Amino acid sequence: MMRREPALPACPVLTILKPPMTENNRSTGLPERQEHGFMRSGIEGFADGMRMFPNLQEWENQIALRALREGKTVDELRSITPFRQYLGVERRAYASGEQPREQSFTTLFSASPRIDLLVSLGNFHTIRSWTWTQAMQHPGLNLPLEQFYQDALYTILPYQARSYDPSYGSSFESYAVALLKNRFTSFVNRQKRNQSAPVRYEDKPPSKKGRPKASIERVVFARLEAPMPNAQTPQTFFEYVETAHASVQDTTQADDREARDKIHLLAKLAGLTKPQEETLIALFVYGGNTRLIAQVHRCTPRLVRMHRQDALSKLEQLGFETVQDVLAGSANSKGSY
Repeated sequence: MMRREPALPACPVLTILKPPMTENNRSTGLPERQEHGFMRSGIEGFADGMRMFPNLQEWENQIALRALREGKTVDELRSITPFRQYLGVERRAYASGEQPREQSFTTLFSASPRIDLLVSLGNFHTIRSWTWTQAMQHPGLNLPLEQFYQDALYTILPYQARSYDPSYGSSFESYAVALLKNRFTSFVNRQKRNQSAPVRYEDKPPSKKGRPKASIERVVFARLEAPMPNAQTPQTFFEYVETAHASVQDTTQADDREARDKIHLLAKLAGLTKPQEETLIALFVYGGNTRLIAQVHRCTPRLVRMHRQDALSKLEQLGFETVQDVLAGSANSKGSY
């Protein structure tokens, strides 16, 4: 018993979904399928990967859900018609050397440790088609649909499969979409809050006759890649910020290296020992924290103070003018003094 079309011949190209809408798929709200030689990333790549699983029909859902209510396992579901016949046809096709094809029941059963998860994976098309339609109603909102897909596949639909009762008088698809709609609405509201900020009190319009005037309570964050409205020169927010608010170049490391070189020159001129020179450098780097310098050099604070005092005494003997010239950068590194 064959349920789907014959196995596809081996083909090097991959059938994926193309974003633009056409007349053929406008009613379903899904992107068009076309042939390409690469796999996409992001939400499109997620949908591409899910095409390895078949789309279960309603009567197939009912058979699997009945087995779930009876407490059967996935292995027991394999022996129930029509799944037994689907798996048998694919097993004979694989044995004859044919390449694995998309919408494989063998892959679906292998990836499903439970029947509720099997039903969920087999209804991804319902999740995606309905979610895509709802997401089109929020064109200005950046929705991470992969996150919602994961929640729907592994939490929402398995829960619906376990709680579904045919006596409700509705199909499993309509029963599942009812909860998906509520969850997606909450998902959109959370994203709106994450991508917006409350309006400042000063920007709210004054109340009228003691009643607060209806106004926008939150302001949506502008995306950097979005074009600036009412701009004299067409540019994005990122281009405007990059031009008008250029960040100051960080010169901390260059300044530190210059200070170390000057201290090294003073140490050569004054005849400081290595510990005395290192103490002066540490005083500059750590801002005179004697205890911290002692921990870094693994010595006592008293020894640090002694090295500092000896170094300052030698610098005093060197002369104020000489030290000032070195710090100002007018002395050379050959020790002209």
